[in-house]
Amino acid sequence: MPRLAAPLTELQIRKAKPKDQAYFLSDGNGLVLWISPVGLKSWRVRYRLADGSRPAPATIGHYPEMSLAEERIKAVEVQRNAKQGKSTAGVRKVRQEAAVADGVEQETIAQAKAEIEHASFRAVSGRWMAEKRPTWATETYRKARLVVDSYLVPKLGDQDMRKLETKDVRPVLVEMAKDTPQLARKARQYLGSIVDHAINDGLRSDESRLRLDRILPKYRSGHMPAVTDNDSKLGEVMEAIHAYPNRVVRAALILAALTAMRSGVVASARWEEIDLEAAEWRIPGMNPDGTNRMKTGQDFSTSLPEQALVVLREMYERRVDGEYVFPPQGRQHSPHLSRDTLSKALREMGFQGEHTTHGFRASLRTLGRERLGIDVDVLEAQLAHAPKDEVEAAYARVKFRAKRREVMQQWADYLDQLRVCDALHSVR
Repeated sequence: MPRLAAPLTELQIRKAKPKDQAYFLSDGNGLVLWISPVGLKSWRVRYRLADGSRPAPATIGHYPEMSLAEERIKAVEVQRNAKQGKSTAGVRKVRQEAAVADGVEQETIAQAKAEIEHASFRAVSGRWMAEKRPTWATETYRKARLVVDSYLVPKLGDQDMRKLETKDVRPVLVEMAKDTPQLARKARQYLGSIVDHAINDGLRSDESRLRLDRILPKYRSGHMPAVTDNDSKLGEVMEAIHAYPNRVVRAALILAALTAMRSGVVASARWEEIDLEAAEWRIPGMNPDGTNRMKTGQDFSTSLPEQALVVLREMYERRVDGEYVFPPQGRQHSPHLSRDTLSKALREMGFQGEHTTHGFRASLRTLGRERLGIDVDVLEAQLAHAPKDEVEAAYARVKFRAKRREVMQQWADYLDQLRVCDALHSVR
């Protein structure tokens, strides 16, 4: 004799979890509980018609709307009516109900899938980046998208943010830390912010933040390489830059050194921002697309020392109706010079691990104070560091404009002096 299925219990039904593929639990006597991949539980019954044929099982209800006891009674009624040939209004009614139930089930499944997709890490991280982008500088957005799209989404994209736990993200971050420790730290930062976004969306409770603080191994990141205590080495850097064969890259590096502006701002400088007559570079805080150009998002201006004007006039004489001061080089697809090209040039000159384009900001902050005696507040204003409050910001812009013009010419002369000394030392 065939083995009879053991009757189901309410506890078994309640604890039945969805799987990747739909499956069923049999209660015996033709009644089964069908569990879909999205967790919908449907009662289905097998029955035989008077001519002996077996139609497809009919869906006769859903759990928990109808209990196990109610479904057993209904299943017996359907089977009895069909066998007795009461064709049967009872069977037709069941079929009609089954068609309606199947439609409801398909709609429910589609809705559940949409909810799962809406709550997926892929979707939530996309909404998070879209929300953040207007407040980010272009380079910040580029880095965030690189980390999220290249490292996090491939591993976590299908994860349901309503259920995401620390144990789910730990292996991803630890694996990243082996090869790219700095990006792993960025990824940890982004993950925390993405989870906060999910909380604000109502997908998670306020207490459901992940414990990310101690996931990554200890790593001494330090600051970007910069020459801050060696006049001779900084002179060597400046001499190498002035001898660099690519005139566009050379001019951009000189401007970065003389103004201490961030490399992304230098690389994307527009002619409409440059006033050669007034010797001033007025940088809008926001890009035309609404993203941050300056890190603070505030408009900023810096004076241009005489040495900067020389290279800018050279670029102006060679321009071909271009919008940008520094046109793209080689196979670059951006409308202006890539900031990475500046870092690459310094590496090619032999300064990898010793100095970066961003490092000129640290050089000015340290050597400007120690060697030239420039006031700390003036240096902070020149570096466009965000003041503590709006009053201080307005005060700094007004008070230090004339002083910054003076000290930046002093800084340019100092770099020239170091370069000349290095050249003389090389000749000897």
